[in-house]
Amino acid sequence: MSARTRIGEELVAVLAAREDASVPELLTALRSAGLNRVPRSQVEQVLGADQRFVAEDVAGRSRWRLNDGPDPDPDPDPGPDTRAQLDALALRPWQAEALAAWSATCRGVVEAVTGTGKTRLAMAAIRTVADRGGRSLVLVPTLDLQEQWVRELRVLVPGLSVGRLGGGGDDDLHGHRVVVATPQSAATVPLDLPAGVVGLLVADEAHRYGAASWGRALAEDFVLRLALTATYERSDDGLVEVLEPYFGPVVFRYGYDRAVREGSVAPFRLALVGVPLSAAEQVRHHAADARVRALHHELVGGLGMPREPTALLAAVAAVVAEAQGAQDGGRQVRACREYLVRLRERREVAATAAAKLEVCTRLAPALAGRRTLVFTDTVEQAEAAAGVLTAGGRRAAPLHGGLDARTRRERLAALRHGRLEVVVAPRVLDEGVDVPDAEVALVLAAFRTRRQLVQRLGRVLRIKADAREARLVLVTARGTLEDPARGGHAEFLTEIRPVAREVVEVDLPAGGDALVAWLTRPRIG
Repeated sequence: MSARTRIGEELVAVLAAREDASVPELLTALRSAGLNRVPRSQVEQVLGADQRFVAEDVAGRSRWRLNDGPDPDPDPDPGPDTRAQLDALALRPWQAEALAAWSATCRGVVEAVTGTGKTRLAMAAIRTVADRGGRSLVLVPTLDLQEQWVRELRVLVPGLSVGRLGGGGDDDLHGHRVVVATPQSAATVPLDLPAGVVGLLVADEAHRYGAASWGRALAEDFVLRLALTATYERSDDGLVEVLEPYFGPVVFRYGYDRAVREGSVAPFRLALVGVPLSAAEQVRHHAADARVRALHHELVGGLGMPREPTALLAAVAAVVAEAQGAQDGGRQVRACREYLVRLRERREVAATAAAKLEVCTRLAPALAGRRTLVFTDTVEQAEAAAGVLTAGGRRAAPLHGGLDARTRRERLAALRHGRLEVVVAPRVLDEGVDVPDAEVALVLAAFRTRRQLVQRLGRVLRIKADAREARLVLVTARGTLEDPARGGHAEFLTEIRPVAREVVEVDLPAGGDALVAWLTRPRIG
């Protein structure tokens, strides 16, 4: 007898002896019966998935009783229908393994690099839950992703009514088997489940839901929970305080090493391009850097704040947030405020170095016929880079939040259909946008986080129909903290160097011809 079956039988015995019971009361009874290590989540899962049990709301709390209807199969098997539907999804080996790992408890986080098919994995979970009578809520961070999910669900998981909440939709789980919602809408208009029906909550780009405002969309009524992310990390306590208590642990990871080995992503080559700061930029960078070091010494040595960089930054941000609105706040508040300002100034000097636009000038001819994404730090840098590329003969356009939604959609469609060759964007393409498959990623604003670089590389790693390679050009300002020679992007580079087909290091301006030759090599091989 499986653990799930035994739990079900014990619950039947408990509820047969009483009118109804809450989950805590059922847990106490199970432990009295010798099931001492059964977690609450597993009991809730059995109650929700087994049709012998129904829940009723009593004074705002769920109480469970035995179903008065016909006695269904206590441990239903998906059967040939569900298996056929899952076969139709054509899961890759890693997706099948991840689904099995998640199915052990029906809670958890799946971390898989961008472009490898997390969405299809989630659709397999949705299909399985639907065939057992359950319903699913999918949370997505943007309206673009909402449209993508609705479209793909209707194609890949046919036969289910798919609704949407947000973006003009107000559907619910009483009239639809699946609802795709933005977190803002789901938090404002909570979605309840039909009585006795088990619910699955899928969170796409799950690392975002660690923020308090988004976390309100994580409804407790959904006892089955699946989090999807390419990079399960945050700079605050959101993982520990919000995500882990709700979703549980990471149950499966799929990194670049295995994804490249199994052909789940396109083969790729990486160029690390170093550019110099101008004389004026060097003066600004040196001044900001010197002030950051002095303030670091004051904060750690004089004010007793944490020495570890991530912990220090979190502590500084907390001090500033707590003192928000205060004119002075004392020595610590002043030092913390200036520390953040000087950190930002130092990073921005490197990220927006004028020489990075020279890379666009040199590479413009080589980008002909290559669908390209250029990532910048600011809107101004995006506009300038698009102008340089256009002057170099490329059909290029910027894409940023200052444009209306229709213009952004039109430019992405133009890239998809070949009317544009290059789109230039400051972070708007990192997450939450249905971006056309591209061949080249040119990253000018390099010094952010590992998560940002993983997302950007993923934009060009989707498998190409003709087996073409992808190219990632990572441009950094020499002598700054984004310079790999000074440890810049160490975690990201450690992860991808072993699996890239080639990693070249080029210094500009001297290495311009070598960079062009590298980019224009044959693209299949």
